[in-house]
Amino acid sequence: MVAQRGGAASVARLSTAVTPPGPPRPALTRPLPSGHLSAMDQQTELAKVKARIRALTARTVERGCSEAEALAAAAKVGELLEVYGLSMSEVELREEACLQRRVAVTGPQRLALRWLFPALLRFCECRGWTDGRADVVLYGLEPDVQMAEYLLKVVEGALRWEEARYRESPDWLRSRATPQTRLRSFRYGFADRLGKRLEAMTAEREAAAEARRAAAPPAAASASTALVLAKEKKVEEGFRTLGVRLKTVYSSATVRDRGAYGRGQAAGGRVGLDRPVGRGPSAGRLPRG
Repeated sequence: MVAQRGGAASVARLSTAVTPPGPPRPALTRPLPSGHLSAMDQQTELAKVKARIRALTARTVERGCSEAEALAAAAKVGELLEVYGLSMSEVELREEACLQRRVAVTGPQRLALRWLFPALLRFCECRGWTDGRADVVLYGLEPDVQMAEYLLKVVEGALRWEEARYRESPDWLRSRATPQTRLRSFRYGFADRLGKRLEAMTAEREAAAEARRAAAPPAAASASTALVLAKEKKVEEGFRTLGVRLKTVYSSATVRDRGAYGRGQAAGGRVGLDRPVGRGPSAGRLPRG
């Protein structure tokens, strides 16, 4: 089993997929309304969030990923992250189980998926590693793992759709590179752009949470920090019990078709991961499970 580090194109962009996701993170919370939820209400809210995530995953598996689903995926995931952070207290965190889930990454798209895997883990606040050529393994709190699995499926579907468009484009016909070279360069560009967008979304979310914490009363800010630390400790302790021995590997890539790479980057931008959460007519709503 290896913990994969990834880069893209000729640029040395290395990031680990195994270590905990950076320094203590600001809690993903909004200011609570007056009057705290009871323990039973919080449990009910968490159950609803999990059910909605499962419904998203089931629909993706059953129907495949359309362009519209790919464009909406990040906004939905962001909403779920915020709702999960809002409803979770330290009591719920102690009761929340960590789980390990294996996801098969097959087909030619696996190159791109494994390349952006570290950025996806940081966005979803999971641990993860690669196991062999075809599988990735996710580990963390159940809702975080569910969201990471869902995003993997969405990205895989979006890449297939964008590749089909590229194969029908004039740029594909004009290129003198071999089909394999064109597609590999396209996938590297797609993964690099999408990975950078995920990193930017993670940083933006953390900055927003930090601003909310700075504006909160001292007691609320302290509780928020304690919750983040408790979550990271729980995942770390749970991971140690797995007895999994990992090693870190590095990978590099050489882009042989710059035009295909650029088309891949443009395709990675079209997935829409930088679309703000909470904008538009359906803002604030979660898909019904």
